[in-house]
Amino acid sequence: MLQNAAPQSGNIYLQFNGIDAYVEIPGIADYSVATTGALTVAAWIRPNTLNFPNVEPGSDYIHGLGKEDKSGSEGDQEWTFRMYNHSTPLEDPPRPNRISFYVFNPQGGLGVGSYVQVKVAKAHWMHVVGMADDKCTYFYEDGQYIRCSTYRGPAQGPCEIQEQNGTQVVVNPQAGSAALRLGTKDLGSFLEGGLSRVRLWNRTLTAAEVSSLFATDITSRDGLVAEFLLNADTGTVANDTAKGNNGSIINALWATQT
Repeated sequence: MLQNAAPQSGNIYLQFNGIDAYVEIPGIADYSVATTGALTVAAWIRPNTLNFPNVEPGSDYIHGLGKEDKSGSEGDQEWTFRMYNHSTPLEDPPRPNRISFYVFNPQGGLGVGSYVQVKVAKAHWMHVVGMADDKCTYFYEDGQYIRCSTYRGPAQGPCEIQEQNGTQVVVNPQAGSAALRLGTKDLGSFLEGGLSRVRLWNRTLTAAEVSSLFATDITSRDGLVAEFLLNADTGTVANDTAKGNNGSIINALWATQT
């Protein structure tokens, strides 16, 4: 196994109950793809179940964090991390515990994103990184590049195009007023598990920067617009050590890694 900077025994993290626990952070322009034409979101995530009890209505997945107030064909949508249950009877083909990073048009509808499809273990930390530039999304898992997708314009290199009924799905991201939420996206589904070291940059990271972040937690401050270490062990405030845009902790509890 590669050396990594996952939370170790004795480290503090924030645990979510999968029912009504989340962190709400005021939405600012720095958290939007459209502001600079690029965004990177990185987090350590620890699912405590392989089948989440509180999924999006009519679906097999939860949104673990994101900047959106709605789902489906409703408004004020931007981006999200999605994780599927291990059992996905509504999906053909099945998507057991797939993790995706999506960008959306503000009015909702189909988004475009990149994903990883690997075996997930309960109570095991994973490092996920979703990125978007002005044409594509990218996904890294545990420091390794996985895949990319083109969300507007001609296909970019290996970045696949998503189609619906033979027509490319095109996304034109816009900055909206939705809050950034951890543990949920729009209060329609909830993560059961832990989060640690959630960070956002207003640029894409290089492969070397992602690898270093996973292996050593050495963090580039260039373009860093949010840093929620989630290690306070007390209180109901999620401190932002990048810009001071602190969040409110609702029903989530501090936990110690064993």
